[in-house]
Amino acid sequence: MSERNDELCKECLDIFLSKLEGFAKLFSFEIAKCQSFEEVLSEFERLKSHVERWMNDLQVNNLALQQLIDAQLEELSTAYEGLSALFEINKIISSVNEPWLILGSVLRVLKNAVNYVAAVISIKLNDEDYSEHQGDTRAIEKLVEIAKTTSETVFVDSNGELGGYIIVPLASEIGSYGFIALSSGNQKMLTAGDKKITEAIAQLLLSAIDRYIMLQREIEKKRLEEQLAIARGIQQGLLPSKFPSSLHFEVYGKSVPAVQVGGDYYDVLEMDDGSIMCCLADVSGKGLPAALIMSSFRTMFRLSVAITHDLASLARQFDKMISSDFEVGRFITAVIFKISPDGLMEVVNAGHDPIYVVKGGYLTKIESTGTPFGILGDGFYEVEKVQLSSGDLVVTYTDGVVEARNVKEAEFGFQRFEEFILRNRYLKIQDFVEKLIDSVMEFSQGMPQHDDTTALVVRYVG
Repeated sequence: MSERNDELCKECLDIFLSKLEGFAKLFSFEIAKCQSFEEVLSEFERLKSHVERWMNDLQVNNLALQQLIDAQLEELSTAYEGLSALFEINKIISSVNEPWLILGSVLRVLKNAVNYVAAVISIKLNDEDYSEHQGDTRAIEKLVEIAKTTSETVFVDSNGELGGYIIVPLASEIGSYGFIALSSGNQKMLTAGDKKITEAIAQLLLSAIDRYIMLQREIEKKRLEEQLAIARGIQQGLLPSKFPSSLHFEVYGKSVPAVQVGGDYYDVLEMDDGSIMCCLADVSGKGLPAALIMSSFRTMFRLSVAITHDLASLARQFDKMISSDFEVGRFITAVIFKISPDGLMEVVNAGHDPIYVVKGGYLTKIESTGTPFGILGDGFYEVEKVQLSSGDLVVTYTDGVVEARNVKEAEFGFQRFEEFILRNRYLKIQDFVEKLIDSVMEFSQGMPQHDDTTALVVRYVG
């Protein structure tokens, strides 16, 4: 009986040991070989201790896991709020053109994304200051004071006076307009996520401001272009549209401004005695200032010629008037010449490029005979005289002809110009001038020119 009991106990022990080993595997625990109940009991106690430690570790791990999950959820929630804020800001910005109208809405959305206690947005556009703020007034004043001293983003997660605060300048390549600033007070510590959201909202607002500035510039540009087109039409109207028709002369001129309006001027007036009084002038500078001076000089020239035909007197008068009427540094280079029906040509060259006279197959030059008008105010001008023969050509031009540049930075130059004159001297006067202008433009290959291109040509018929 005792042996049977021993066998039964041994059988039960084996069954228990088998179950114990199966249970131990669940906890990655290995049961040692047991020959007696005491050894099995010892292994059981060892397994029990292992399981208790495992359960304790599991409880700790579950707590850490829960904390990690909570942190992840909070971060995801913050990211969601930030993303929602960006979408809402983008929607608000798209609804208006004037950025200052949405500052309050931006602060409201920013409040949902970053729970601040004080915030302010300040911008300056078109010399006008715009500002919106929410929250504690003293904190806002401090934020504005700090923002005015920095051009970089400032991030402080916690500060004794303001708590955490963020300042983001509103500045781009186009300009600097203001800032966004906020404070969390002592209610929470600001995070890197809060900084990113504030910077992202600031960038959206800055994009709206840049878009507004670019739109205003484009509107202003188009308005200016329209005004310049009108001014160009007026200026072109000041140049001769018809030239004197005479048995003694053939005359033609043309001017192409480097910009919408220019400072080149030419004119031809027919005198009572059958003579023609011609002028070609180049005002220093370009654009509207030069065009205004050109207009004034035209009035001077026409009124003065009505009083006297003496070239020396005219030149001295122009020098004095331009010197006294315009600012220092403004001057005019010009050639004024009179051709009589008998072919006598009188010339004053006030600091201008040489006049070319083609006699037969030869070129002669009439160089400067005095300083540009407006330089001295009391200059002396010598009058050069040339007797023209039938078929002789008088070519005047501005430096936009010889100084025209192509893509290789090469100039049209005097040599090329002289060759053109000799090669085309037998053309009709209008064809000569048109071809000259076309040749200069073709040489330039579409390159923007720095000077107006003007030519005035006279052929003495006899």
